Amino acid sequence: MYAVISELDPQSSAVVKDLWHRLREACGLMAVYELPTPHLTWLVAETLDVHAIEASLAALSAGTHALASYVFGFGIFSGERPVFYLSLVKSQAMMDLHNEIWRRSTGYCDQLNKYYSPPYWLPHITLAINDITRESLACAMEVIAFEAVEIQVSVNNLIVVSTSDDSASTTYKQFHFINQGGKP
Repeated sequence: MYAVISELDPQSSAVVKDLWHRLREACGLMAVYELPTPHLTWLVAETLDVHAIEASLAALSAGTHALASYVFGFGIFSGERPVFYLSLVKSQAMMDLHNEIWRRSTGYCDQLNKYYSPPYWLPHITLAINDITRESLACAMEVIAFEAVEIQVSVNNLIVVSTSDDSASTTYKQFHFINQGGKP
């Protein structure tokens, strides 16, 4: 599986890693550590031609300024494999970039995950995935859901990554935006 992601700024990343640590210690939720880093995901596909997409994402990044957003609370994607996450506020600049990533990338991908497509996309930062049970989700809610979590987040990069069946992740290419600037 391949993805186009953006790593969070160092301060936001530290807050997310602290939440990951607390959920691991209190609830045994550890699968999130298989992710490359705290990030938001723009696109997910079963296959992606990394070399073909490189020039397109490089050009897009070269014309993009750092994006800012806010986290105001938690959410759950329900189903057989629930995901516990931090909700990101979707700005117009974020939606425009997301649309452009999809426009430039879909010709180089197969089996795109529709939940990351522009009509369905809900930007988020994953806190727990793949090892959530009813008990661990209840624990997670008990541990952090009653705290006010407000984070100012900025992203200044696009990264192409892949994960394999053994959960190993590989970073192929990282593209920095023209303005590495900061917070909203």
